[in-house]
Amino acid sequence: MDARFLPTLPLQLSYPLLFGILLVAGMLGGEVARRVRLPRVIGYVLVGFAIAPVAAAMNLGPLLDQARIFVDVGLGLVLFDLGRRMDVSWLRRDWTLPAASLAESLLAFAFVFAALSWLGFAPLMAGLASAVAMATSPAVVLLVAQDTRAEGQVTERALTLVALNSLLASVVVIMLTASVHYEVRLDLETAVLHPLYLFVGSLLLGAAMATLARLIARQVERLPELHFTLVAGLVLAAVGLAQMGRLSVILALLAFGLFARGDRNHHDLVNVDLGRTSRLFYIVLFVITGASLPFSSFATAGWAAAAFVGARAAGKFLGVVAVAPLGGVRWRQSVALGAALLPMSTLALLLVHDISRLHPAFGQEATAVVFAGVIVMEILGPLATQWGLAFAGETAPPPSRPAAARPADAPKT
Repeated sequence: MDARFLPTLPLQLSYPLLFGILLVAGMLGGEVARRVRLPRVIGYVLVGFAIAPVAAAMNLGPLLDQARIFVDVGLGLVLFDLGRRMDVSWLRRDWTLPAASLAESLLAFAFVFAALSWLGFAPLMAGLASAVAMATSPAVVLLVAQDTRAEGQVTERALTLVALNSLLASVVVIMLTASVHYEVRLDLETAVLHPLYLFVGSLLLGAAMATLARLIARQVERLPELHFTLVAGLVLAAVGLAQMGRLSVILALLAFGLFARGDRNHHDLVNVDLGRTSRLFYIVLFVITGASLPFSSFATAGWAAAAFVGARAAGKFLGVVAVAPLGGVRWRQSVALGAALLPMSTLALLLVHDISRLHPAFGQEATAVVFAGVIVMEILGPLATQWGLAFAGETAPPPSRPAAARPADAPKT
C-alpha cells in the first residue's frame, strides 16, 4: 500500500498549532490566577515559565524565536493604544502630570545608576540599564486596569505616566547610543547622525502611518470592525517598517497613536476598543515573554538584580509622591499611583534588544541585570498595580455569581 498520503514522522510543530497551544494554555493560566484573586497577567507569565524547560527539551527555541511576530503585534497594539490615550491638552492644563513623569523617570534613572555604579558597573553599562529602568510595562497596566474594571483619576494618570516614561526611556536610550559609538571609536558623524536618525525617523514613520490611516478611513464605512482591521493592519505594518529601517519600534508606535489621536477634530478614525479585541495577542505576548526569560541571569547578575529592582521602585515612588500632591492628588492616591508604575515586562526587553543589536559587547552585562529584574517584576509588578488601583478605590468589585435556578416543582422552604 502506498502510504505517502500519511504525514511524515516525527510530526513538526507548525505556527498555527503553536499559537493555539500558547493561547489556550495562557488563557487557562490566567483563569487559574483570577480564581485565586491574582492578576491574569501573572497566570500568562507563569505558563511561559512552565513552557520554557519543555521548549528547551524539545528544541523548540528557534520556533519560539520565529514566533515573536505575535509578540511584535501584541506590543505594537499596546503602544499604539497608549499613544492614542495621551491627552496633550491635559498635559498643558496640569503641569504636575509631566512634572511627575519627569521626576519618577529621572529618580529611577539616578537611583539605579548610583546603585549599579556602587556595585562596580562601568558608567555606560549603568546608564543603559538605568535608561531601561525608567520604562513601565504598558501592557501590564492596561490589562490589570481592564481586568479590575478600574476607572478614575489614578488609572488615567497611570496610563498617561506609562506613555510618558516609555517615551523618555526610548529617547534616553537613543541619546546613549552616541556614547556607545564614541566608546567603540566610531567617527563623530556616526555618533551624532545615528541617534538623530533613530529619533526623527521614528517620529516621521509614526506621523506617516497616522496620515495613511486617516486617508484610508475616509474611503471606508465608519464601522468599528472595519476600523479595527485598518488600525491592526497598519500597526503591524509600522512594526515591520520600523524593523526594516532599524528605527525605534517604541517611538514609532507611540507617535502613530499620538498623531492618530490628533484626528479627533476630523473624526476620520472611529475610536475602536483595541484592548479586549486584541487580548489574544496580549496573552501570547506574555506567554512567549515568560518562556524567553533566562533564569540563569540571576547567577550572572547576583545582588545587582536586587539593587536594580529596589532602586527603581524607590525612584518611582518618591518621584510620584513628591510631585503629584502639588496637582491636588491626595496622599493615598499618590501612593497608589507609585505602585501602579512598578511593572516591567516586554517593553524593557525590547529596549535591551535595541541596545544589544547596536553593540552586543556593551549590552551583555546590563542585559543580565535587566533580565533578572524583569523576571522579578513580571510577578511583583502586576500585584503592585492591582493593589495600587484597589488602594485608590477605583477597581470594581468582582461580579457575583447568579444563584442557581430552582426547578419549578421544587418544594418551597
